[in-house]
Amino acid sequence: MTPLGRLTFQHMLYLQALVEERHVTRAAARAGIGQPAMSAALARLRKTFHDPLLVKTAQGMTPTPCALELAQRVKEITSLIDERGAGGGSFHPATAQRRWRIMASDSTLRSVLPGLMRQACREAPGMHFTVQPGDPRRIAEYLREGDFDLIISFVPNPSSDLHQTVLYPQRLMCIARDGHPALAAGLTLETFVAQPHARWGVTATIPSTLEELVDDVLRKLGQARQTSLQVANLTLLPDVVANSELLAVVPEHLALNARNTLPIQILPLPFAVPAADISMIWHERSHNDPAHRWLRNALRHVGGQLALRPLVEDQPT
Repeated sequence: MTPLGRLTFQHMLYLQALVEERHVTRAAARAGIGQPAMSAALARLRKTFHDPLLVKTAQGMTPTPCALELAQRVKEITSLIDERGAGGGSFHPATAQRRWRIMASDSTLRSVLPGLMRQACREAPGMHFTVQPGDPRRIAEYLREGDFDLIISFVPNPSSDLHQTVLYPQRLMCIARDGHPALAAGLTLETFVAQPHARWGVTATIPSTLEELVDDVLRKLGQARQTSLQVANLTLLPDVVANSELLAVVPEHLALNARNTLPIQILPLPFAVPAADISMIWHERSHNDPAHRWLRNALRHVGGQLALRPLVEDQPT
C-alpha cells in the first residue's frame, strides 16, 4: 500500500480543521477527538505529503501553501457531497419540508422576521423556523458545529471558512429623552462620556458587537462611557431612555420606530463610527444546498426592502 493509501477522508477533514482553526487543540475539539489523536493525524499527513503543512510562527500555527490547497480541495469535495445529498437541483419550495435554525438578536428579528415569514408562507409553506439570539463571539463555532443554519448579525470579522453578504445598511445613533437637561446645547463628545448610559449585552458576560464597536472608537480617543444599566434585550433601551436621564446607542431604525410612540430625541454620535451593516452568514457546507439558497434569496429580498426605509435626515423634526 502506498503512503497515500493509508489516509482516509477523515484525515483530510482533520487537515481542514487544522487549517481553519490554526491550533491543534481547537481543531481536535472541533473534530471530536483528543489532542494526541489530532497530533498523530497531523504527523501522518506531514509524512504522506512530505510537507510540514502547519508551521509555528509568532502569530501561531500558519498553514503552508500545500495545506491551503489541500484544505480548499476538501471544501470542494464536501460541498459537492452536501449538494448531492440535498437533492441537487430537485428542490421545490412549494413542497419542501425543512427546519431552519436562525440566530439573530431581538431587534434584528423585529426587522427581518415579518418579511421572511410572509415570503415563506407564500412560497414554501412546509418550512419551519426556530429563531433565537446567541453569543456573537461563537458565530464560527455555531455554524461549524451545525447549531445554526444561518446567522443574521453585524459581524465585523467573519472566519475565512464562512460566507457573508450584507442584507441592509445600519447606522448607530444616540437617543435621549426629550428635554434632557445636559443636551440643551447639543451632544458633544465630552457630554456623551460624562452622562450615564444604558447599553445592550446578551448577558452580563456576553457583550454586544455593536456596543464594542462604539467602545473601540472611544478607547482610541482615550475616552470611555459610564454604564448605569445593561439589558439583555436591545428593544428595551428606548423605553428606559424615555423615562430617565440615561443615554443609549441604538440602530437608527429602532430609534425611528421608538420615536413614533416615545418622547425621545435622536442625535448623531459626536464621533465617527464605522457602519454596522447587518449581514447573513453561513457555512461553506451549506453554500450549494438548493434549500439553503432559497432561504438566502428570500432574506436578500427582505433586506432589499429594509434598505429602502427612510433615514433620520428624511424625517420631520
